[in-house]
Amino acid sequence: MQIKAHLLDLKPYPPGKTVEEIRRDLKISGNIYKFNANENPLGPSPKVLEALQEALLEIHRYPEASYLELKKILAEKWKVNPLQIVLGNGSNEVIEFLFKALLEKEDEIIVSEPSFLMYEKLAEIYDIKVKKIPLKRDFTHNFSEILKRISFKTKVIFLDHPNNPTGSTLKRRDWEEFLREVNFKVLVVIDEAYGEFIEDPEVPLGIEFLKRGYSVLILRTLSKAYGLAGLRLGYGITFEELAQALDKVRQPFNINLLAVKAGLAVLKDEEYLEKSIQIVKEGRRFFKEELEALGFKVFSSQANFLMVDLGERAEKIYQRLMERGIFLRSLKAYGFPNFLRISIGLPEENKFLIQSLKEVLKEV
Repeated sequence: MQIKAHLLDLKPYPPGKTVEEIRRDLKISGNIYKFNANENPLGPSPKVLEALQEALLEIHRYPEASYLELKKILAEKWKVNPLQIVLGNGSNEVIEFLFKALLEKEDEIIVSEPSFLMYEKLAEIYDIKVKKIPLKRDFTHNFSEILKRISFKTKVIFLDHPNNPTGSTLKRRDWEEFLREVNFKVLVVIDEAYGEFIEDPEVPLGIEFLKRGYSVLILRTLSKAYGLAGLRLGYGITFEELAQALDKVRQPFNINLLAVKAGLAVLKDEEYLEKSIQIVKEGRRFFKEELEALGFKVFSSQANFLMVDLGERAEKIYQRLMERGIFLRSLKAYGFPNFLRISIGLPEENKFLIQSLKEVLKEV
């Protein structure tokens, strides 16, 4: 048996550990506070729990293969045709559809550095060349440099907006100028996994550009604002021809029955969504004020997390907090050894983190 040569050195995506894994691996018996995975701190919507309870009686059946009802609700939300929606087992799977349907070995993709690591990981798996364009000094996408690096081999440009791990965004004018210059044969993927948390009216959503005829695919997920991370449900919105091509490479029944039922329930729960977004907005302001008061550089974010420069003490702070059962996201894998990413929690959790940080700072 011969493993493909290009996969021999592949390093898997480093996912955040679950509470159970943390307890087992680190032998922590007390409370655990997860500020490392950008999950919804509210827990699931009560309407989701009710829908799942009913759906348990149906799990011996396959779901409807077309997922038409779910597509119709999403299409109505964005005022598009249901045929423009493609569903994935998380938005990660929609990204993989692009590699299956569009990209051949001689093609290349362009990504920002750093950005969501799965773009690069999937390119490695499918043996596709990746051009990495460093973010600008303000940690936003470097549109001018990306335009310079587009070649006749460039097939897809992946742009997470807000960016992960920085939380940065760009203004409407920046996007308009960029998209006007991109060849229509190049697909621009606008990954809005954190799009619900954008509050700056000058920051656009990708749907604006799709409706104006640009060659774009918008990625969305129900893992963050909608609280369904454990059920893996995401989707893409694009022009009909591409959506249908991506749908052809989708595995049958790729969305499980419980995810479908939960998605249908939470998309109708406006109160839950509004509460989720409000908690994040208030948490961002709280952390920014408190962390800056402690002398740390906090970067502007429109996501449900903040990137913080803790200086040379970052690793010690990270370890000491972990010993207390508080888990942040180290950004060493992104090339930022002095930076940590902090997910927004419930107000009382946020306050506990700041108090614990103050105590740790006295120690280190």
